[in-house]
Amino acid sequence: MGSAHDDVPELRGVPKAVLLAWNLAPAPTKGPKPRWTLAQLLDAAVSLGDRGGIDAISMSGLAKELGSGTMSLYRYVESREDLVVLAADHALGTPPPPAPDGATWRERLRAWVLDLRRVYRDHPWLTAVPVATEPLLPSYVRRLETGLECLGDLNLSGPRAITVLTLLWTYTRGDVEQSAHFAAAGEGHTTQFLAARLRVFGGDSAFTRVLAVLEADQPTGEDEFLDAVEIILNGIESTDAHG
Repeated sequence: MGSAHDDVPELRGVPKAVLLAWNLAPAPTKGPKPRWTLAQLLDAAVSLGDRGGIDAISMSGLAKELGSGTMSLYRYVESREDLVVLAADHALGTPPPPAPDGATWRERLRAWVLDLRRVYRDHPWLTAVPVATEPLLPSYVRRLETGLECLGDLNLSGPRAITVLTLLWTYTRGDVEQSAHFAAAGEGHTTQFLAARLRVFGGDSAFTRVLAVLEADQPTGEDEFLDAVEIILNGIESTDAHG
């Protein structure tokens, strides 16, 4: 039997999880009335991920969380992979509106990046979700739309504006992922310890520039992130000034 959207060429072949995210999947026509809404299931799935990482988001784990049989959940989502995709979209959420009128494009874009970072820090398992799933999901598109609005005053082409947002998004995601990795590794991954280990590997004279950086006073994670964002914003400003 064909899909309810077979008569819409643009929707042919779209995964059911994506249709669910956009509220375009047909509702079940057989069986008892659903016990939960999809949003309630995804709230529980996000909570599992927040407590146990992406591996904790599973059909059996969700069933235990809800006090349900595992098989009954397949009325809502078809697979564990779909559950992860939908939970990620749910966790990413709706971005706040751009900064109020009168704010500069830098202030608006900085606020956009910081809110994105907040989401990834609140839900660090999002960094393990394959990037390729994001462009089709509504929360990703909404955040992209807001980011483009932040850049609206600049003389950037559409493709270049998308490149800017992708750069900021990728850096933000990577920064949170790296910070979480170092935090989990503990004291063994301080820059001073890494410098000492590098001296054992290569001696005192092989990597003098790298050693100098590792052994210098390090900015806090927050300062380092904001400094990097400012470097990117400076580059955007220079690009805009030169057309």
